Amino acid sequence: MTMYLPRRTLLRGIGGFALALPALEIMAPPKAVAASIPKRFAVSYGGISTNADGWDYDLLTPATTGTGYELTRALATLGDTEDGASVQNDVSVVTGLLIPWGDAGNLPPAGKSVYFHYNTVGPQIAGTRTSDDRGGEPQGPTADQVVATALHDEPQHRVLAYRIQVGTYINYNGSDNSTSGTSLCLSWKQTDSGLEVVDPIFSPQLAWSSLFGADFVPPDPAEAAKAKQMLTRRKSALDLVHYSTERLLPKLGAADRQRLERHFDEIRALENRLANALQVGGACQIPPDPGEDPPIAGSSSIYTGNGCEVIFDATQGYSDEDTRGDILTDLIAMAFACDLSRSASLLMSEWKSYMNSYPMTGVETDFHGLTHMGHQEGVADVVAWHVKQFARLVRKLRDKPEVDGSSLLDHTALVHVFAGGWGYDPEGQGGPGAHSTENMCALIGGRAGGLKPGQHVSAPGKHPANVVISALDAVGVTGGMGDLTEGLSELFV
Repeated sequence: MTMYLPRRTLLRGIGGFALALPALEIMAPPKAVAASIPKRFAVSYGGISTNADGWDYDLLTPATTGTGYELTRALATLGDTEDGASVQNDVSVVTGLLIPWGDAGNLPPAGKSVYFHYNTVGPQIAGTRTSDDRGGEPQGPTADQVVATALHDEPQHRVLAYRIQVGTYINYNGSDNSTSGTSLCLSWKQTDSGLEVVDPIFSPQLAWSSLFGADFVPPDPAEAAKAKQMLTRRKSALDLVHYSTERLLPKLGAADRQRLERHFDEIRALENRLANALQVGGACQIPPDPGEDPPIAGSSSIYTGNGCEVIFDATQGYSDEDTRGDILTDLIAMAFACDLSRSASLLMSEWKSYMNSYPMTGVETDFHGLTHMGHQEGVADVVAWHVKQFARLVRKLRDKPEVDGSSLLDHTALVHVFAGGWGYDPEGQGGPGAHSTENMCALIGGRAGGLKPGQHVSAPGKHPANVVISALDAVGVTGGMGDLTEGLSELFV
């Protein structure tokens, strides 16, 4: 007779300790193994428009639609990854998107006021209208939190909220705003007391230690003393469930036995707080301790006021965000592989970013300045920097195997959006300009839920949030978000 285990099976042990098991083949009929593999979701954001003032075409949109699309200057990093392995066939590019606008108090669904800066985040990642002329904060839970509510069903699951850009890098009229406001945030959650912003982690060391350096904490306070006594005698959590483990292992097939042993290896490694890389088997590994964080730089741009004169310092405004991005994307991928999280948000650059663009472009100005200098090539190169980080996460997930031989990417949906596009500027500058929410672009990767990656989809007039909702649909979270309910059918098989 074939043996099955429920998905929520726990190993019971001494002192009331209980250990959750990972997804095993034995937990589902042979033909339903894939159904037991959890879905994962990630949303990321870049605080720059995809074109500069004065241009009526961009260096992002491919010339043709469908598969085999052109890797333009802004999309080149999809095919130019660090190991040369292209992710073009794993990512779809959606262009022609639009966030509608209107007068404050009379906004269309998921629309914004005529003002541009700070007003495109809530409509895109929560599907909500802006609250006022300069009120771009989400008015409901963001996509990452919507997904987490549906997919996080075990105590170890957490919503990852990370950001790559360290601070605002802008000093306005002598007031340093390097850590203030919510324009460096991308996650809002609904609580009993209302909607709350989640402050993202930008320290690679803190992100690593919170995932892989924490000590075991017994779940039952009444029995904590007993468990603590055992732990001080160098007994691990695995020892607490030793007898349950010995009874279960002989009943498992070879694949499940191997996966369970990997799971135990992971837990033992967490308890030992390993500081060096330690492979625990399969896709789940304990990443190396990243060590001290890169130094934090000062402001790159100073607005003097009185005509908005800008003083730029090419030695500031960059805190090795490349290294930070590499580590944070690696940690997201590993947290997904170890089933520590199933939902993540990654703010790559601030809503109105003053990060130094020189490391990416060789042009001595900030991200925001590039768009208003009319420097089309520089803007494309900064967009490509954001695409590179997205591509890295896609590749990391593609390279990690699942229990049934598929990859993590086969069960994941990832989406990336930008602050703006190019075209008519209702704020008063006319067009074409970077203060526009016409001709916007979104990237969507993964194969969860029948997604069809590797294509260029032109979707004139569709909302960027429709792409985000498509990613929600792909991981089984239906009903839309905020004011919008539908995804794009073209993104699915």
